[in-house]
Amino acid sequence: MALKIVLLGIMAFIITAADPDYGSNLFNMEPKIKRGDVVEISWLSPDAVRPFITDSKNRVSKTFKVTPYYFPTVYFWFLVYTQFESSQVVIHDKNNLKLIYKVLDFSSLHEKELSRFTLHIVQKKLSEEKLDDLRKTLDHLAMNPYSLEPRAKLLYRTIMQSGIQLPIPRAARSAYFTNLKKNIRTQTGQKNFIRDGLVRSLAYQEFIAHYLKQKDLPKEIFSIPFLESSFNPVAESKVAALGIWQFMPLIGSYYMPKKANGIDYRSNVGVASVAAAFLLSENFKIMKKWDLAVTAYNSGTKHLLHSKRQLASTDVDLEDIIQSSDSERFGFASKNFYSEFLALAHTLAYREELFHDLHDHERSDVEEELKFYLTKCSLRLDKSLDEKQLDDVAFHNNQLDSMKIGLSRGSIVTSKSALPSGKFMRLNMNEMVKLKPKSWAALLKNQSCSTR
Repeated sequence: MALKIVLLGIMAFIITAADPDYGSNLFNMEPKIKRGDVVEISWLSPDAVRPFITDSKNRVSKTFKVTPYYFPTVYFWFLVYTQFESSQVVIHDKNNLKLIYKVLDFSSLHEKELSRFTLHIVQKKLSEEKLDDLRKTLDHLAMNPYSLEPRAKLLYRTIMQSGIQLPIPRAARSAYFTNLKKNIRTQTGQKNFIRDGLVRSLAYQEFIAHYLKQKDLPKEIFSIPFLESSFNPVAESKVAALGIWQFMPLIGSYYMPKKANGIDYRSNVGVASVAAAFLLSENFKIMKKWDLAVTAYNSGTKHLLHSKRQLASTDVDLEDIIQSSDSERFGFASKNFYSEFLALAHTLAYREELFHDLHDHERSDVEEELKFYLTKCSLRLDKSLDEKQLDDVAFHNNQLDSMKIGLSRGSIVTSKSALPSGKFMRLNMNEMVKLKPKSWAALLKNQSCSTR
């Protein structure tokens, strides 16, 4: 046991001594914080981004126009997606997104090329210091609701600039500041993630847009994989959601072939996009309105249907449910999902204006048609395809770990290259619109495998 402790101490010394942002004292393992590692920055006003959010050029379907009710929350998320990078942290009120206290910029810290661990520790420590300052000010105001101290005046101005009217009675104002302290939340910026997602999506934009049209679904549905994963095919959550659409294993099994031999179609962009279209189409049939159908993608239809029944009205929309729902059953993520969706729908509609440095995809075939195939027989891809086809299949099929694994008859493969017709059956759009991916294998009923 003593030897184990000694070895751990030596390892800690080596790790921390090799990191210039740590002192060599093993009993003082806090990174050195330098002035300028965090600065507070301003943010764009509602008027500055209003032309995008109100869709001044009519690029967004009327179904998804931003109403006055949603404008404040859409404005907040629009800033998160288009102004703030992941090196910036927004401190705000979680119940009233109009109230942004400050934005912390850690850009200089990120430029130092620190280890990921060190960066996390330093950024967390600096953020906590700012949060503690804010909490102390709110505590002060709860005790002295009409304080004229400089910190109090600054907070008054921040609250008033957000369009909030402070209560006049002393007791009410004191309670208001107490509640504000309970509702402080931080949000990391997403602009660089959305930018990267836009580049990754270039290879699939044409197919998804065409498929959504064939399914009679609004084009704005394309925003959901940006909300869920920043269009990252290999994104995996702590609760096992996977792929650009973040399907959970159980829900994914309703629409795609079940995971077998390590193959999980949730990470295949094409297959998962078809599955998501079926899910959203079913949501709309159940919920009757797109604000509810989109929200159901995140929270499911059960709670929304229950809330509709409680309101006892035939014309219930998401706004009614948000205003009447118990926060424990319909939490922050669910309440904000539709506003995030609207913000991203408008972000994508104005991507050229908002992302001036958006570069082309590394592949030259981004505008070519994405094709869907079923294997007619058991095979190995490296034995069945040429080098160009293998390269293309490897890029578009994240469900495959290797080109050497054996695929069973009926396996789905997506590609922009044409694959040999003797071993692969290409699906047509009509089949893909009518049948869920989990049912596609049945189409091989009269197909035979050829070794030619």
